[in-house]
Amino acid sequence: MTTPEIPASGEQPAPEDLLSQDARPVRESLGTGGSRLAAAQGWLHERADSGLGRLVSLWFSRYFEASRNSGAAATTYITLSVLPTALVIIAIFNLGKADENAFADRLISHMNLGGSTASVVHDLIWGLSIGQQYQDIYARAWRIHVGTAGDQARFAIWFFAASALVALMTVSASELRSNGWLATLPAWIAGSMIFWLWTPRFLLHREISLRSLLPGALLATFVVGGTIATSPLWIGPTLDQNAKAFGAFGVVIGLLAYVLIVVTISMVCAVFAPVWADWRQGENDRKA
Repeated sequence: MTTPEIPASGEQPAPEDLLSQDARPVRESLGTGGSRLAAAQGWLHERADSGLGRLVSLWFSRYFEASRNSGAAATTYITLSVLPTALVIIAIFNLGKADENAFADRLISHMNLGGSTASVVHDLIWGLSIGQQYQDIYARAWRIHVGTAGDQARFAIWFFAASALVALMTVSASELRSNGWLATLPAWIAGSMIFWLWTPRFLLHREISLRSLLPGALLATFVVGGTIATSPLWIGPTLDQNAKAFGAFGVVIGLLAYVLIVVTISMVCAVFAPVWADWRQGENDRKA
Protein backbone atom coordinates (compact mmCIF):
# COMPACT_ATOMS: atom_id res chain seq x y z
CA MET A 1 0.00 0.00 0.00
CA THR A 2 1.41 3.40 -0.97
CA THR A 3 1.64 6.14 1.62
CA PRO A 4 -0.24 9.25 0.49
CA GLU A 5 1.61 12.53 0.49
CA ILE A 6 0.60 14.85 3.37
CA PRO A 7 0.11 18.45 2.31
CA ALA A 8 2.54 21.07 3.64
CA SER A 9 -0.21 22.71 5.63
CA GLY A 10 -0.42 19.60 7.77
CA GLU A 11 -4.00 18.77 6.81
CA GLN A 12 -4.88 15.09 6.56
CA PRO A 13 -6.10 13.86 3.14
CA ALA A 14 -9.74 12.96 2.77
CA PRO A 15 -10.69 9.23 3.04
CA GLU A 16 -11.83 9.14 -0.58
CA ASP A 17 -8.39 10.39 -1.62
CA LEU A 18 -6.78 7.51 0.30
CA LEU A 19 -9.09 5.00 -1.41
CA SER A 20 -8.47 6.42 -4.86
CA GLN A 21 -4.69 6.40 -4.41
CA ASP A 22 -4.70 2.81 -3.09
CA ALA A 23 -7.02 1.54 -5.79
CA ARG A 24 -5.10 3.13 -8.69
CA PRO A 25 -2.62 0.21 -9.16
CA VAL A 26 -5.48 -2.27 -8.87
CA ARG A 27 -7.47 -0.47 -11.53
CA GLU A 28 -4.46 -0.36 -13.81
CA SER A 29 -3.91 -4.11 -13.29
CA LEU A 30 -7.56 -4.88 -13.96
CA GLY A 31 -7.47 -2.71 -17.05
CA THR A 32 -4.46 -4.61 -18.40
CA GLY A 33 -6.03 -7.98 -17.61
CA GLY A 34 -9.31 -6.88 -19.13
CA SER A 35 -7.62 -5.84 -22.35
CA ARG A 36 -5.83 -9.17 -22.58
CA LEU A 37 -9.08 -11.04 -21.97
CA ALA A 38 -10.82 -8.95 -24.61
CA ALA A 39 -8.00 -9.67 -27.04
CA ALA A 40 -8.26 -13.40 -26.34
CA GLN A 41 -12.03 -13.30 -26.79
CA GLY A 42 -11.61 -11.41 -30.03
CA TRP A 43 -9.10 -13.97 -31.30
CA LEU A 44 -11.44 -16.84 -30.44
CA HIS A 45 -14.36 -15.04 -32.06
CA GLU A 46 -12.37 -14.55 -35.26
CA ARG A 47 -11.45 -18.23 -35.34
CA ALA A 48 -15.04 -19.29 -34.61
CA ASP A 49 -16.40 -16.93 -37.26
CA SER A 50 -15.04 -19.06 -40.06
CA GLY A 51 -16.45 -21.94 -42.05
CA LEU A 52 -14.63 -24.59 -40.04
CA GLY A 53 -15.36 -22.86 -36.75
CA ARG A 54 -19.08 -22.69 -37.49
CA LEU A 55 -19.08 -26.35 -38.51
CA VAL A 56 -17.40 -27.47 -35.28
CA SER A 57 -19.65 -25.28 -33.14
CA LEU A 58 -22.80 -26.55 -34.84
CA TRP A 59 -21.57 -30.14 -34.69
CA PHE A 60 -20.93 -30.26 -30.96
CA SER A 61 -24.00 -28.23 -30.03
CA ARG A 62 -26.13 -30.67 -32.03
CA TYR A 63 -24.34 -33.61 -30.42
CA PHE A 64 -25.10 -32.43 -26.90
CA GLU A 65 -28.66 -31.65 -27.93
CA ALA A 66 -29.20 -35.09 -29.42
CA SER A 67 -27.22 -37.34 -27.09
CA ARG A 68 -28.58 -36.21 -23.70
CA ASN A 69 -25.95 -38.38 -21.98
CA SER A 70 -27.09 -41.42 -23.94
CA GLY A 71 -23.49 -42.57 -24.28
CA ALA A 72 -23.28 -43.79 -20.70
CA ALA A 73 -26.55 -45.74 -20.96
CA ALA A 74 -25.67 -47.20 -24.35
CA THR A 75 -22.25 -48.23 -23.02
CA THR A 76 -23.86 -50.17 -20.19
CA TYR A 77 -26.33 -51.90 -22.49
CA ILE A 78 -23.67 -52.76 -25.08
CA THR A 79 -21.33 -54.14 -22.42
CA LEU A 80 -24.14 -56.30 -21.04
CA SER A 81 -25.53 -57.45 -24.38
CA VAL A 82 -23.78 -56.80 -27.71
CA LEU A 83 -20.23 -57.54 -26.58
CA PRO A 84 -21.06 -60.81 -24.76
CA THR A 85 -23.20 -61.94 -27.71
CA ALA A 86 -20.38 -61.18 -30.14
CA LEU A 87 -17.95 -63.17 -28.02
CA VAL A 88 -20.38 -66.08 -27.84
CA ILE A 89 -20.68 -65.99 -31.65
CA ILE A 90 -16.89 -66.10 -31.98
CA ALA A 91 -16.57 -69.00 -29.53
CA ILE A 92 -19.50 -71.06 -30.86
CA PHE A 93 -18.73 -70.78 -34.56
CA ASN A 94 -14.97 -70.85 -34.05
CA LEU A 95 -14.61 -67.78 -36.22
CA GLY A 96 -11.21 -66.77 -34.99
CA LYS A 97 -7.88 -68.44 -34.64
CA ALA A 98 -6.69 -69.93 -31.40
CA ASP A 99 -5.80 -66.59 -29.83
CA GLU A 100 -9.15 -64.96 -30.57
CA ASN A 101 -11.13 -67.99 -29.42
CA ALA A 102 -9.11 -68.21 -26.22
CA PHE A 103 -9.63 -64.50 -25.70
CA ALA A 104 -13.38 -64.92 -26.14
CA ASP A 105 -13.44 -67.91 -23.80
CA ARG A 106 -11.56 -65.97 -21.12
CA LEU A 107 -13.97 -63.05 -21.31
CA ILE A 108 -16.95 -65.39 -21.21
CA SER A 109 -15.57 -67.05 -18.09
CA HIS A 110 -14.68 -63.68 -16.50
CA MET A 111 -18.22 -62.37 -17.10
CA ASN A 112 -19.85 -65.66 -16.01
CA LEU A 113 -21.59 -66.23 -19.35
CA GLY A 114 -22.39 -69.87 -18.79
CA GLY A 115 -24.78 -71.42 -21.30
CA SER A 116 -24.62 -69.72 -24.66
CA THR A 117 -28.34 -69.94 -25.47
CA ALA A 118 -29.40 -68.59 -22.11
CA SER A 119 -26.77 -65.88 -22.41
CA VAL A 120 -28.03 -64.70 -25.81
CA VAL A 121 -31.62 -64.60 -24.55
CA HIS A 122 -30.52 -62.62 -21.52
CA ASP A 123 -28.44 -60.28 -23.70
CA LEU A 124 -31.39 -59.65 -26.01
CA ILE A 125 -33.40 -58.26 -23.10
CA TRP A 126 -30.73 -55.61 -22.53
CA GLY A 127 -29.98 -55.21 -26.23
CA LEU A 128 -33.44 -53.96 -27.19
CA SER A 129 -32.69 -50.68 -25.42
CA ILE A 130 -29.60 -50.01 -27.54
CA GLY A 131 -31.53 -49.76 -30.79
CA GLN A 132 -33.93 -47.33 -29.15
CA GLN A 133 -31.02 -45.24 -27.89
CA TYR A 134 -29.60 -44.89 -31.39
CA GLN A 135 -33.03 -44.31 -32.89
CA ASP A 136 -33.61 -41.42 -30.46
CA ILE A 137 -30.20 -39.90 -31.21
CA TYR A 138 -30.70 -40.05 -34.98
CA ALA A 139 -34.24 -38.71 -34.68
CA ARG A 140 -33.20 -35.78 -32.46
CA ALA A 141 -30.22 -35.01 -34.68
CA TRP A 142 -32.45 -34.90 -37.78
CA ARG A 143 -35.25 -33.29 -35.73
CA ILE A 144 -37.90 -35.74 -36.82
CA HIS A 145 -40.34 -37.91 -34.87
CA VAL A 146 -40.38 -41.68 -35.35
CA GLY A 147 -41.45 -44.65 -33.28
CA THR A 148 -44.19 -47.26 -33.52
CA ALA A 149 -45.40 -50.18 -31.45
CA GLY A 150 -43.61 -52.57 -33.81
CA ASP A 151 -40.19 -51.04 -33.22
CA GLN A 152 -39.28 -53.70 -30.65
CA ALA A 153 -38.84 -56.20 -33.47
CA ARG A 154 -36.83 -53.59 -35.35
CA PHE A 155 -34.57 -53.14 -32.32
CA ALA A 156 -34.08 -56.91 -32.00
CA ILE A 157 -33.01 -57.17 -35.65
CA TRP A 158 -30.57 -54.30 -35.20
CA PHE A 159 -29.19 -55.90 -32.02
CA PHE A 160 -28.30 -59.19 -33.73
CA ALA A 161 -26.89 -57.37 -36.77
CA ALA A 162 -24.68 -55.20 -34.55
CA SER A 163 -23.53 -58.20 -32.51
CA ALA A 164 -22.62 -60.13 -35.66
CA LEU A 165 -20.75 -57.13 -37.04
CA VAL A 166 -18.76 -56.69 -33.81
CA ALA A 167 -17.85 -60.39 -33.92
CA LEU A 168 -16.73 -60.19 -37.55
CA MET A 169 -14.76 -56.99 -36.95
CA THR A 170 -13.04 -58.50 -33.92
CA VAL A 171 -11.92 -61.47 -35.98
CA SER A 172 -11.09 -59.51 -39.13
CA ALA A 173 -8.99 -57.06 -37.08
CA SER A 174 -6.55 -59.89 -36.43
CA GLU A 175 -6.66 -60.82 -40.12
CA LEU A 176 -5.57 -57.29 -40.94
CA ARG A 177 -2.44 -57.87 -38.91
CA SER A 178 -1.66 -61.38 -40.14
CA ASN A 179 -2.59 -61.15 -43.84
CA GLY A 180 -1.79 -57.50 -44.41
CA TRP A 181 -4.02 -54.46 -44.71
CA LEU A 182 -4.60 -54.68 -48.46
CA ALA A 183 -6.08 -58.18 -48.23
CA THR A 184 -8.93 -57.38 -45.79
CA LEU A 185 -9.23 -53.60 -45.81
CA PRO A 186 -11.66 -53.30 -48.80
CA ALA A 187 -14.12 -55.76 -47.25
CA TRP A 188 -13.74 -54.01 -43.89
CA ILE A 189 -14.56 -50.60 -45.38
CA ALA A 190 -17.47 -51.93 -47.45
CA GLY A 191 -19.04 -53.77 -44.51
CA SER A 192 -18.69 -50.81 -42.19
CA MET A 193 -20.09 -48.41 -44.76
CA ILE A 194 -23.12 -50.62 -45.36
CA PHE A 195 -23.80 -50.93 -41.64
CA TRP A 196 -23.60 -47.19 -40.92
CA LEU A 197 -25.83 -46.44 -43.89
CA TRP A 198 -28.30 -49.15 -42.98
CA THR A 199 -28.53 -48.30 -39.25
CA PRO A 200 -30.11 -44.82 -39.49
CA ARG A 201 -32.05 -45.77 -42.60
CA PHE A 202 -33.54 -48.79 -40.81
CA LEU A 203 -34.13 -47.18 -37.41
CA LEU A 204 -35.65 -44.01 -38.88
CA HIS A 205 -38.17 -45.94 -41.05
CA ARG A 206 -36.45 -44.81 -44.27
CA GLU A 207 -37.45 -41.19 -43.75
CA ILE A 208 -33.92 -39.97 -44.56
CA SER A 209 -32.36 -40.66 -47.95
CA LEU A 210 -29.15 -42.63 -48.33
CA ARG A 211 -27.47 -39.65 -49.98
CA SER A 212 -28.17 -37.49 -46.92
CA LEU A 213 -26.82 -40.22 -44.61
CA LEU A 214 -23.60 -40.69 -46.58
CA PRO A 215 -21.40 -38.09 -44.76
CA GLY A 216 -22.07 -39.64 -41.35
CA ALA A 217 -21.53 -43.15 -42.68
CA LEU A 218 -18.19 -42.17 -44.21
CA LEU A 219 -17.01 -40.56 -40.99
CA ALA A 220 -18.11 -43.51 -38.84
CA THR A 221 -16.51 -46.00 -41.22
CA PHE A 222 -13.06 -44.50 -40.84
CA VAL A 223 -13.18 -43.25 -37.25
CA VAL A 224 -15.11 -46.03 -35.52
CA GLY A 225 -13.70 -48.66 -37.86
CA GLY A 226 -10.17 -47.42 -37.26
CA THR A 227 -10.66 -47.57 -33.50
CA ILE A 228 -11.92 -51.14 -33.65
CA ALA A 229 -9.26 -52.16 -36.18
CA THR A 230 -6.45 -51.02 -33.91
CA SER A 231 -8.03 -52.35 -30.71
CA PRO A 232 -6.26 -55.75 -30.80
CA LEU A 233 -2.99 -53.88 -30.46
CA TRP A 234 -3.88 -52.55 -27.01
CA ILE A 235 -7.21 -53.85 -25.66
CA GLY A 236 -6.01 -57.46 -25.22
CA PRO A 237 -2.90 -56.67 -23.17
CA THR A 238 -4.83 -54.09 -21.16
CA LEU A 239 -7.56 -56.57 -20.23
CA ASP A 240 -4.98 -59.23 -19.35
CA GLN A 241 -3.17 -56.83 -17.03
CA ASN A 242 -6.43 -55.73 -15.43
CA ALA A 243 -7.44 -59.36 -14.95
CA LYS A 244 -4.17 -60.17 -13.20
CA ALA A 245 -4.34 -57.09 -11.00
CA PHE A 246 -8.06 -56.88 -10.21
CA GLY A 247 -9.65 -60.08 -11.48
CA ALA A 248 -13.04 -59.95 -13.17
CA PHE A 249 -13.62 -56.43 -11.86
CA GLY A 250 -10.60 -55.15 -13.77
CA VAL A 251 -11.81 -56.81 -16.97
CA VAL A 252 -15.25 -55.22 -16.66
CA ILE A 253 -13.80 -51.76 -15.99
CA GLY A 254 -11.45 -52.08 -18.98
CA LEU A 255 -14.31 -53.15 -21.24
CA LEU A 256 -16.51 -50.31 -20.02
CA ALA A 257 -13.82 -47.74 -20.78
CA TYR A 258 -13.19 -49.17 -24.25
CA VAL A 259 -16.89 -49.42 -25.12
CA LEU A 260 -17.54 -45.90 -23.83
CA ILE A 261 -14.88 -44.53 -26.17
CA VAL A 262 -16.29 -46.37 -29.20
CA VAL A 263 -19.91 -45.51 -28.36
CA THR A 264 -19.13 -41.83 -27.87
CA ILE A 265 -17.28 -41.71 -31.19
CA SER A 266 -20.16 -43.45 -32.95
CA MET A 267 -22.70 -40.99 -31.52
CA VAL A 268 -20.59 -38.01 -32.52
CA CYS A 269 -20.49 -39.47 -36.03
CA ALA A 270 -24.25 -40.17 -35.93
CA VAL A 271 -25.12 -36.47 -35.69
CA PHE A 272 -22.63 -35.39 -38.35
CA ALA A 273 -24.82 -35.95 -41.41
CA PRO A 274 -27.60 -33.50 -40.42
CA VAL A 275 -24.97 -31.05 -39.16
CA TRP A 276 -23.18 -31.23 -42.51
CA ALA A 277 -26.43 -30.56 -44.38
CA ASP A 278 -27.36 -27.58 -42.16
CA TRP A 279 -23.82 -26.18 -42.33
CA ARG A 280 -23.71 -26.32 -46.11
CA GLN A 281 -27.10 -24.65 -46.31
CA GLY A 282 -25.98 -21.94 -43.91
CA GLU A 283 -22.77 -21.31 -45.84
CA ASN A 284 -24.69 -21.03 -49.09
CA ASP A 285 -27.08 -18.55 -47.48
CA ARG A 286 -24.14 -16.43 -46.27
CA LYS A 287 -22.70 -16.27 -49.76
CA ALA A 288 -26.04 -15.42 -51.35
